[in-house]
Amino acid sequence: MRIFKLASAALVFLGLSTASVFAQSVDDIKTRGTVRIAIDTNNPPWGMMDASMQPDGNDVSVAKLLAKHMGVELEIVPVTSQNRIPYVLSGQADLVISSLTITPERAQQIWFSIPYAMQESVVMARKDAKIESFEDLAGKKVSIVRGAIQEPLLVSKVPTVEMMRYDSDASTIQAVTSGQVDAGAVGFLTPAAVNKTQGGDNYEKKLSLGQQHFGIGMKRGNTDLLQWVNTFIYYVRQNGELAASFEHYAEQPLPELPSF
Repeated sequence: MRIFKLASAALVFLGLSTASVFAQSVDDIKTRGTVRIAIDTNNPPWGMMDASMQPDGNDVSVAKLLAKHMGVELEIVPVTSQNRIPYVLSGQADLVISSLTITPERAQQIWFSIPYAMQESVVMARKDAKIESFEDLAGKKVSIVRGAIQEPLLVSKVPTVEMMRYDSDASTIQAVTSGQVDAGAVGFLTPAAVNKTQGGDNYEKKLSLGQQHFGIGMKRGNTDLLQWVNTFIYYVRQNGELAASFEHYAEQPLPELPSF
């Protein structure tokens, strides 16, 4: 009996210790006083570093709003496109706000909130590149960020395209501007950003890969947290905070977002 009690006590202690690390509810996070949010800060304008080397971008802005409305401090957990979901699954982050497109495949790993932002995925290339249809990309080299949604979208349309995978958006874009690849599969804001940076008008959207919506991700089973996050997104949609953030960073109005 004594051994059983000791074992039971150990399990209780382990459960409490685990709960303190792996937040399962809003109360857990509030008790800790900090919400840990995974963000890729190498993916402008969603996540980036400003001139003072501080995290900035629309995803950072939304994360700050979330922490404010929850009444806790924000801890940004830097991630990449490849490891943003694993950081949530391993408990190193409570949430992920990192231009994460909502898909059925990803929803088998994590739960998604209702959308907080959207983007159009495009194929970008030099203006003088003769790319007028997806057939023109057959056998061509196209740069892509590892783990990004654009790869399966493009491969489904052009199975013979040669995907050149890079670890960051900067490397993906540089591959296009340096002529290492024929085009890049990127977000719709990238061509204008590249032209602005380079001081010209040399790059443009050639083809559309459709629109995607971004959701806030969390571990499956966190019903309480999911309900709160959805309520938060609904609230900042209604009071204009979400639209103001998107318009500031995307330089265009926030389109109407669906719910599910």
